[in-house]
Amino acid sequence: MSYKDTGLIFAGNIYMAKMAGDVATEFAGPINVSRLELTPPQPESVNRTSFERDTYGQVLDSVNLPGEAPRIAMDFDSLPSDLLADALAGTVQDFNNAMQTVTGEPVTLINGLWLKLPNSHVDTSTIVVTADAGATTLVLGTDYQVESATGLIRALNDTAAVAVSIDYDTLDASGNRVLGATEISKKRQIIMDGKNLVTGKTAAVTVWSAAFSATQALDLMSREFITGTLEGTMVTPEGKTSPYEIDFVE
Repeated sequence: MSYKDTGLIFAGNIYMAKMAGDVATEFAGPINVSRLELTPPQPESVNRTSFERDTYGQVLDSVNLPGEAPRIAMDFDSLPSDLLADALAGTVQDFNNAMQTVTGEPVTLINGLWLKLPNSHVDTSTIVVTADAGATTLVLGTDYQVESATGLIRALNDTAAVAVSIDYDTLDASGNRVLGATEISKKRQIIMDGKNLVTGKTAAVTVWSAAFSATQALDLMSREFITGTLEGTMVTPEGKTSPYEIDFVE
């Protein structure tokens, strides 16, 4: 191996997998990662100090013992549901709401204030709101307003702010649901398929196992792209001699 002076600026496709024990499962990616920071282990220095006359106060011996473990931190703005869950210390589950027919749901509407119907994903084309007194059918958009996805409803005038019965169908709806703050520790493997932009040559980074935690608040109403942050400790799994490897192709 010969020495050649060169700089290093990485561009890379980052892939991340959940760990089942020490084995990586399927990888998600490429993930748009703006920071992949590897911090070497921070040693604890133990010194033997001289108390002899001519060398008093000098260090006679010094040994660095293992201290804080090697750390990894990553920032990413690719946020499909799985990665959003990681950034919120959460988990993901599928949901599948089949169409339901609701008849005679009793609600007392309030002018200007929202009430939550028992169901979300309301099919607004099927909704019929009938005032209990006089059996008057109220008009959507004139007398009341409904938010389909959340199932919120409110009266738009004092006349409609009365006890009503509501008939409606729900929509078939399926997708992913993030359950926030349900998984503090996330064991992951990281692979970067990268390139040194200075030399144009390829490089690969593998972090065999990292115990991540979400460490930053997420502003869901940010005017910038939301960025998730994971930080944790890198672990050397059985059969490996280091917590991570970087391969450079000559």
